[in-house]
Amino acid sequence: IAYTSLDFPTTMEASAPNEAEDSGNEGGSVVLGGGSDSYGRQYASVEEMWEMEGAYSDPESWYGRAADYWEDEDICPATVNGVLGGFESLSPGDLEASRTFLQELQRMTVPGDVRVNLGGAGTAACECGAGIGRVTKGLLLPLGYARCDLIELSPRLLSEAPAYIGDKDSHKCRYLCQSLQHFEPPPSSYDIIWIQWCIGYLTDQDCIQFLKRCGAALRRPDHPNNNNNDDENNNNTRGIICIKDNTCTDETFVLDRDDASITRSLPYLLDLAHKAGLKVLHQQTNQDDFPDDIFPVPMIALIMDD
Repeated sequence: IAYTSLDFPTTMEASAPNEAEDSGNEGGSVVLGGGSDSYGRQYASVEEMWEMEGAYSDPESWYGRAADYWEDEDICPATVNGVLGGFESLSPGDLEASRTFLQELQRMTVPGDVRVNLGGAGTAACECGAGIGRVTKGLLLPLGYARCDLIELSPRLLSEAPAYIGDKDSHKCRYLCQSLQHFEPPPSSYDIIWIQWCIGYLTDQDCIQFLKRCGAALRRPDHPNNNNNDDENNNNTRGIICIKDNTCTDETFVLDRDDASITRSLPYLLDLAHKAGLKVLHQQTNQDDFPDDIFPVPMIALIMDD
């Protein structure tokens, strides 16, 4: 194990909205409508929901609900079935579809005559909201990334990650018990940042700031860190952010009151990415082999819009 840090904050402090980054339609942003919560309550707007939830006036309470939810072993055992909320059967197909998506991406032409790097000497990946490391073990390490950082809020889940990943590969990983809001990766440090089924725990403004920091942490062809790779071909690569998450189609958002998370519509989610200075490189709107009675799960590959 490279290191396991359990002394980071386990709750996130939300930043209040400001004039430069609001949820309005300035700068080509989408117009956001209303939504509902898991108890059937209707909200006229996103702003009304955030205000009623007190996400900005009492962020400790908002984020504490999610932290308490995932720390409860009765709700979420430290297993694949636990971290997937009882949907363990989806994991093999989920990982295979993600692998296919990345392989398609690797064959694409990236602006600037650079390429996306899927593994190899000197490469680094990051799994956000890692839980026990399901994506690290099943996707990122098998693709050949030399190092993988696991970012996870729950110390209980993260402490099980090395054993789950296994002795063969656990030494390739670093284990950071840290909230997404407080995650500040170094510039040009990752070839891929994978964000799956966790971005809904961030408020809009925290999500924008998180994605900005992730964007700055992507490997850039012109950054000195690219020259530290053992593989000379890595010097002409740029990093990507991949978001894979639930989206809603009939309304702008759905609030889950049990774990304090929000499922956003795809335009809503893409609007936040745009405000963070990111643009879509490749997108698949839904994973077709998932059951019809769950939210659509798109995959979105993002790069810095520069």
